[in-house]
Amino acid sequence: MKIGIIPLYGIGDTLLTTPALRALKESLKNVEITYFTFSPGTFEVLKYNPYVDHLIYYPFLKVSKVKALKFLLQYRGKFDVTINFYPSNRVHYNVFAFLLGARERVGHYYLKSNLMSLNFLKNVTVKEDEHLHVVEENYKLIELLGVRSPQLYPLQYFLQDEEIEYADSFLSKNRLHGKILIGFHPGTSPLKNHEKRRWPVEYFGELARLIIESSQDFHIMVFGGKDEEDLKLKIIKMNADSGRITAVTTNSIRETAAIMKYCKIFVSNDSGLMHLAAALNIPVVAIFGPTNPAWVKPWMTKHKVVSLKLPCSPCFYYSPKPLKCVANLDFKCLKALTPGSVFNAFQELLEETI
Repeated sequence: MKIGIIPLYGIGDTLLTTPALRALKESLKNVEITYFTFSPGTFEVLKYNPYVDHLIYYPFLKVSKVKALKFLLQYRGKFDVTINFYPSNRVHYNVFAFLLGARERVGHYYLKSNLMSLNFLKNVTVKEDEHLHVVEENYKLIELLGVRSPQLYPLQYFLQDEEIEYADSFLSKNRLHGKILIGFHPGTSPLKNHEKRRWPVEYFGELARLIIESSQDFHIMVFGGKDEEDLKLKIIKMNADSGRITAVTTNSIRETAAIMKYCKIFVSNDSGLMHLAAALNIPVVAIFGPTNPAWVKPWMTKHKVVSLKLPCSPCFYYSPKPLKCVANLDFKCLKALTPGSVFNAFQELLEETI
């Protein structure tokens, strides 16, 4: 059986497909999996994954529609099955699968915006269940292909020896060996107004102070893409003891992952790096506002979810629409979440990991 996997935009969403990939590959005989990606980040997190037979990167979003179509059509008719892993409630994901022309096009029937997103272009579907984690939603899809009672796996990410050596060199250069390293990710993807999922950067700065003052052994490492440098610098500038905070800038998500692996605890917004931390089995303090922890909390790693649990939360659902505060509270769910409450969760998680 030749299976084509439709690309997802986010690093986190892509990582959340990896347990199902492993279960699919191990449960069915003669399965050949081709995974399409359209961003360097999603390609990188799948690189070296032994459960993907063919990993394809093509910058669909950066080329003309004619070039993208020409590239895609060379794969038309090459697959028996295509899978739109969850969440893919978008027109272009469904058109992508339809153009590949597989006999079975597997995916979800969504509770909202289903018709508008052309989900009828898939012909083997299962209804979305808003109470399930994304990983569990993806397992429902492989069960449609005959996988029965598959084992639940953690997220899959495969570090290489040279990447571990790179991280070791980074720690040596910055004199971080022997420190208890605490990772921060104050950013998120800005796509479709999702920067509103960010806990205020000033709160991260205050949290850094609380952690640093609690022990001389702690050192903060602030992660994020090159477009998040301003967030890193703000956190450093807010702290008088700034020598105990390091802004981590790398050339790839794989270099970032290698350094993250040394973190004792990772404190993060709901972001791709939060899921990368889970894939690396790092304990996570996950900060949630408008999004639903039941869907995307850290999977199969020790974690603490910090949320105000306002009556209007969570308000986000998977649709083509940009994120907005439906209660007109200017995202109070994050702005009223105090650094002290996150610090308490950090201390609780630290005690559990000792």
